[in-house]
Amino acid sequence: MSEKFNAPKGFQAAGITCGIKKSGKPDLALVYSEVPAAAAAVFTTNQVKGAPVLVSMKQIKSGKAQAIISNAGNANVWTGGQGMKDAWMMVDETAKALGINPDHVLVTSTGVIAKPMPVAVIKAGIPKLAAALSSEGFSSAARAILTTDTREKVITVKVGNITISGFAKGSGMIAPGMATMHAFIVTDAIIDHKSLDKILKNAVAKTFNMISVDNCPSTSDCVMVLANGLSKQRATSNKQQFTKAFEQVCEYLAKEIARDGEGATKLMTVKISGAKDLADAKLVAKAIINSFLLKAAVYGKDKNVGRILQAVGSTKAKINWDKFKFNWKMGTAEDVITVFLGAGQAKTVGWGCDLTEGYVKINALYTT
Repeated sequence: MSEKFNAPKGFQAAGITCGIKKSGKPDLALVYSEVPAAAAAVFTTNQVKGAPVLVSMKQIKSGKAQAIISNAGNANVWTGGQGMKDAWMMVDETAKALGINPDHVLVTSTGVIAKPMPVAVIKAGIPKLAAALSSEGFSSAARAILTTDTREKVITVKVGNITISGFAKGSGMIAPGMATMHAFIVTDAIIDHKSLDKILKNAVAKTFNMISVDNCPSTSDCVMVLANGLSKQRATSNKQQFTKAFEQVCEYLAKEIARDGEGATKLMTVKISGAKDLADAKLVAKAIINSFLLKAAVYGKDKNVGRILQAVGSTKAKINWDKFKFNWKMGTAEDVITVFLGAGQAKTVGWGCDLTEGYVKINALYTT
């Protein structure tokens, strides 16, 4: 595993400043495959979905894609018919700049909700973005999708001749179900759309859907994966290793999102075992990582065991209280909470972060 992005064969990317963000920071990103790729995606389950989510949900049905265009600074959510036109404009202009089929372009947006898209700067920026594409451009793309994040989140894992690489953004409005963030994963493996879709959904259930920063599901979020086959090696030749590596990419990015929660100083890792079933294990894990009382205690280094008991007891999970036990190990950068429910064999892991004054300050001033 490399905590750097090494582009799989046939993939390029770029990130530029086009003028969406007032700060002048990078705000427009592009991922491109030299050939059409098998594609799969998972989207937010929030009832309010941004125009780019609705467009990409339609585009992904073909199971093929060749490019992902993404902007930060404006989420294009609650923008009505004009917002849909703007999302389709991004698709069409990207296809035009790359000389590819517009049906093979996915689009995402993240940032402020209910503000009109600055279409002029985006339209002018797309040709410049396409011209900047390179196999070395993924770091700039990773920077260009950030909002309140403090750093890029990138990773590469190798499986024989196959490369799987990913980058993500996410810091606040994180309570996945599907995931409250953006993640883009690319691989040069040969794999069909249906198999890729299954691997993605299984990985998301174990990773991105097991993180929380603030228990607030977003309106814009997605995980997208492209597999272009240019390694000439089939993922099915060693499916178990490929699946494990894919999940490793997702888990790393998910943990980095939790670690980089708005204002956070610590990662919270919550390990649940002895649950009646997986549903109960997840229920308890999420109760713990979503407890503002416990998150504040983690920040204050206050090992108040009542916070764990309150969180676990608030669920409807089956618990054998005679066998129930827990351990709270505090660290400088990470707290690990291990809970045994004594009711079965199921287990899971969830990730969150502490709650600090920084979170309040960031969100009190988010649109001002």
